[in-house]
Amino acid sequence: MMHRADSHLRNAPVGRKGKGTVDRIIDATADVLEARGYEALTTNHIAEAAGVNIATLYKYFANKQAILVALHERMSRRWTEALTHLVDQIHDGMPWRETVCKTIDVAAERRQAAAGAAAMRIAMKVCPELQFYDRAESVESGTLVADMLIARASVDAVTAARVGRVAIEVGMAVLDLLLHEEAADDAAWVDEAKAVVCNYLAPYFEDRARI
Repeated sequence: MMHRADSHLRNAPVGRKGKGTVDRIIDATADVLEARGYEALTTNHIAEAAGVNIATLYKYFANKQAILVALHERMSRRWTEALTHLVDQIHDGMPWRETVCKTIDVAAERRQAAAGAAAMRIAMKVCPELQFYDRAESVESGTLVADMLIARASVDAVTAARVGRVAIEVGMAVLDLLLHEEAADDAAWVDEAKAVVCNYLAPYFEDRARI
């Protein structure tokens, strides 16, 4: 059973100043991840980058894993909002392939554009305390795809849940290749992710005889 890192603040920030301090700590964590990578991340480095003393950092967070959870929750919230918006476009009549490709573009940008995002993905995979949250995000994202399959392709709920989860896991696995040094041609890997997910989902959307 995976150990869950404590995602709760030790102390809730009071007022604008306290919230600003917590936000600076989370922002600094992203910056340190970007500059140093996960293996070199320490609470001392985070406190220095945030411009706070170490006691202030520990006032709000028990350890670096708790800060990483807060950073992940921020990134995950933005991803879920973007994914929900794109799935809503399918419900409004946008072709499913176009929506899937746009979703993969958003996921790829998430890995490449946001400070610390690539290192955060690595941390979510290798740190046992954080793996629960990576899995929970996959389940939530898969549920959105499942809802799309039920609404647009009349797939039964059990099958839709399984297919939605597989589509997310496969697409994310291909995009994770962007994290490796040998993945020099980023656009090609993004295209591969689009191809594998669209080819996997096509029979459910286009071949009603299979359903």
